Amino acid sequence: MSKKITNISFGNTISGIAKLSVFNRIISEIDASEVPSKYVQQILVQYHNGNIVELKGEELTQPIPVNKNASWEKMKESFDQMKDLKIVINTDILEKDINELVEKYLGHLC
Repeated sequence: MSKKITNISFGNTISGIAKLSVFNRIISEIDASEVPSKYVQQILVQYHNGNIVELKGEELTQPIPVNKNASWEKMKESFDQMKDLKIVINTDILEKDINELVEKYLGHLC
């Protein structure tokens, strides 16, 4: 299942490396609008009031708590209060999967 995103943060994975590897250079050039949830390491939501909510682990796979008082209006109100949304990608898993697929399809050419 894919999740829509508005902003991607690669964090220290790319910015902390003096000389970017080919993989990191390619990843830094991607303008993604959807990222499969298996590659999402963490989501940070910053609200206009300064509060920051961090979602990771099980919170990513089950992000909506069961609340009998939940309504579309309350959800819209919560979204309106968001200032920024950062999606942190687990580039280790992404790189592993990409390398396996490249080897599978192009390994015979190397």
